[in-house]
Amino acid sequence: MAGSVLRITDAPALLRDQALERLRDAIISGHFAPGTRLIERELCEQMGVSRTSIREVLRGLEAEHLITIEPRRGPIVARLTRKQVAEIYDVRALLESAVVRIFTQKASDQEMAQLRALYDKLYIIRRSGDVAAIAKAATEFSGYMLKIAEHELISDLHRKLTARMSALRGVSISQPGRLEQAAEELATIMSAIERRDAESAARYFATYVRNAGEAALARIDAGPLPSHVPMRDGPV
Repeated sequence: MAGSVLRITDAPALLRDQALERLRDAIISGHFAPGTRLIERELCEQMGVSRTSIREVLRGLEAEHLITIEPRRGPIVARLTRKQVAEIYDVRALLESAVVRIFTQKASDQEMAQLRALYDKLYIIRRSGDVAAIAKAATEFSGYMLKIAEHELISDLHRKLTARMSALRGVSISQPGRLEQAAEELATIMSAIERRDAESAARYFATYVRNAGEAALARIDAGPLPSHVPMRDGPV
């Protein structure tokens, strides 16, 4: 990876957070494939930050389960088993369909309009094919509903899965035909939400997540993702 893509240039106080975002972005986009060894010295050179900052970033990614620290090898981009992927999507379907139901029931007209704006943004970004940007926009869309739902337990459980779910979105999106299918599913979901049909919206969203899970598993079964997926220039 070219150093210019990862290099951080902003104020020192923000370096660590930006380095975390940038490296997370690289993993989620597939630029660093599962099993890739992350070498501290190279990351320092590419990102222009200190080894202390890089180590803190790696600890953060380990807490998010995006990397593992292996004896004698160091930081490795995490490999999820097929069983783990299936379980993540099962839990996501339960949590996020509940969030959609609550949001549809309680959102104000202004909050509904904000969700529509996030949906429109996601629709536009999907057409770009930028995996990291799509994953981020999808996270913002569902994350806004989570914020408005104000369900403490669901929020806590969801937070523990967020990074891995974002990474798996990249895998799911890479399955041929999934982007087009997802766009149709989300249009149906958005329509149900705006009609205030909470039960239909929750059911449609659960189906959307299950279909995303099937796409991710199909992509995993097809073999490794290409290692040259482009990463956007600039922090997410």
